[in-house]
Parts: sequence; structure tokens; C-alpha cells
Amino acid sequence: MEAIITHADADGIISASLIVRFKPRASVYFSSPTFLHKTICKLLDFELENLYILDITANKKTMLLSSLFNKAIWIDHHQWEDLEIPKNVEVFVEEAESAAKIVAKILNVESPLIEVANQVDTNNIKDEGALFFRDLISAIKWKYNKLQTIKFRQIVKILAFKSLYELEKDVENARIIEEHRNWLNSLASEILEKTKEFDVNGKKILIFETTKSLPVYFIYNKLKEHKDFDLLCVFYRRIDMKRKIPITKVELRSKNEDVLKVAKYFGGGGHKLASGATLNRYLIIDEFLEKLKQII
Repeated sequence: MEAIITHADADGIISASLIVRFKPRASVYFSSPTFLHKTICKLLDFELENLYILDITANKKTMLLSSLFNKAIWIDHHQWEDLEIPKNVEVFVEEAESAAKIVAKILNVESPLIEVANQVDTNNIKDEGALFFRDLISAIKWKYNKLQTIKFRQIVKILAFKSLYELEKDVENARIIEEHRNWLNSLASEILEKTKEFDVNGKKILIFETTKSLPVYFIYNKLKEHKDFDLLCVFYRRIDMKRKIPITKVELRSKNEDVLKVAKYFGGGGHKLASGATLNRYLIIDEFLEKLKQII
């Protein structure tokens, strides 16, 4: 048995589809850096020949957990901290527009899906295919919530053995994308009105707080249409009902500022211009801005 753990976004899904093309019996699971240790632990009772972990950054805990399997293969394009790599673990980490690009390089395959992953993951949409796939993944997360895993597994299979066109011609996909776009556009004025502006060391910082599941690309693009800024910080607030604690997820985006060092300060990671962190507490804006003064 083989398993794939991948990020639940466009790049992660495309990366998984490239592996599944060669490993059709592999089971696919979706996770994130925050919950990866729990996802790995769920697989410990299975007799896995290979475990692939795609588009997710490792830390000491998750690296050690992955070494408990016969063989683990990590493929990622985020910036990693220095880690000790166990003998039965292979790591392929390169700077690239997407993890899918590295997966394709390792497998020595070509696919139009690579360019889709590149465009979506860098928020540099140039063609209709990338726009469709970005919006489909976002719409599924919005529409299906906890059932999204089932939909994403279906998409992985379709991309592995058919094509993006199979998804594009599906009437149901077109319907939920339209519903999602209409919902997002209905919130555009709220985003513009509630976004706060701050000056930090001569840099214009925008902060938007929300409890809604709004895609950060939409917030960034909408604000870019109306405002000039150096750094966008989106605070996603929620309550973890099991642990009864507030959670703050911070997404950071910029065209020129190194936001990765900000994310790392708060225990997160990502890329130089697009990073994030999740905190098991209510992060106050004033505290965040004070720390920002020391970092940027």
C-alpha cells in the first residue's frame, strides 16, 4: 500500500494527480503544516510501502513521524529550516513556482497542469484553465466544507487519468463556481470598508479581519484594484470548539517585502512573498504591529 499526503489547494491536488498517474492504487489524504502530524499519525497503523508528502513543509516532529514508515518521500517548494533527514526519508525541496513543477521534474513527465499550478500558486493567472481550476477549488471548499476531501480525491483521479477538460465541461462545477463568485463579489464592499491601513517603518500595511472563509487571493486582488500597499495581512478568526480556544490564522502577501520572516516569527512558513502562520490564541492587532516594527 502507498499513500499520498498533500496540501488541499490547487498545487497540492495537481501534484498528487501526477503521482497517482504512476501509482494508481495510492490513497490520497489532504493536510496542512498545522495538522500534518495528526494526518501522519492516522496512517501509522497501515503497512505502507511508500509515503509521499507533497507541497507541505516539514518540521522536526513531522520529519521524525515520517521516518516511522518504510520509506517517505517529501516534495516541496517552500523554504525549509535545517533538519536532520533520516536514512529512509528522501527530500526534494527546490525553489519553484509550484510543487507540481518539482514532482514533474522528478517523474520526468510533461503536463499542461504544471502551468496551471504555477499560475494559481503565484496568483498570476494568465489563462482560462488556471482561472477555472483556482475558482473550482475555492468553490468546493466553500460549498462542501467537511465533504471537500471526497471531491478533491475525485478531482485527483480525473486529472491523473483524464484531463482538466473533464472538469470544465461538468455543469455542476460551472454552477458552484458561479455561486461562489457571486458570493465573493457580494462581499467586495465589506472588504474595502473594513480593511485598516497602518504605517510601519514607512511601509503601508493593510489588515483585514474576518471570520468568513474568504480566499486570500480574492482579498488581495480586490484591494490591489483600489489601494497601493506594501503588505497585506489577513486575520482569519475562529473558535476551536473541541479545545475551546480562539485560533488566529494570519496570511501575508506582498509584491516586494519578505513576509516569510514575519510568518516564521509567529511559527509559520511559506514563501518570501506569500506566507502564513496559525496561532492557538487571539492575536491582537497592536501586538502584531509592534512585532512587525521589529521585523520589517
